[in-house]
Amino acid sequence: MGVKPFFVLIRHDTFAVIKNKFMAAKTFEVKNYVLNMGHKNTAIWSGVTIQIQGYVACYGADGSRFIVYGLHPSSPVPAAPVYNIAGNVGAIFVPIERLSQYVDLVRNEKPVYASLNSDNPNWMSLATSNEPIGEGE
Repeated sequence: MGVKPFFVLIRHDTFAVIKNKFMAAKTFEVKNYVLNMGHKNTAIWSGVTIQIQGYVACYGADGSRFIVYGLHPSSPVPAAPVYNIAGNVGAIFVPIERLSQYVDLVRNEKPVYASLNSDNPNWMSLATSNEPIGEGE
């Protein structure tokens, strides 16, 4: 008997037009990831140049990406997480001290799911499915 996920992928690849606004939400299973650590690399998101000390980029089988940026303490922070629908990529921005929690999740859990959401970008996340107790992790 398989383990059932704790959430339902109701909005998987759904698209809707509400009040002439294009919205998208997508959940995908993370198949692999890349971890990069540095000092003060830069990237531009939502017109804000962020200073990156590290990131974990999560990839789905269809090329979807979810990136968790660990920001330098002096970095400006975009107003909200970003989901670039055309680029099939979402990004969230956390203090560098919190990046290790996301790295731990992708290294030690399976399966891991990434959720992207253009209408409610603060809901974007990495999550596991329902797990049995007592796994000794």
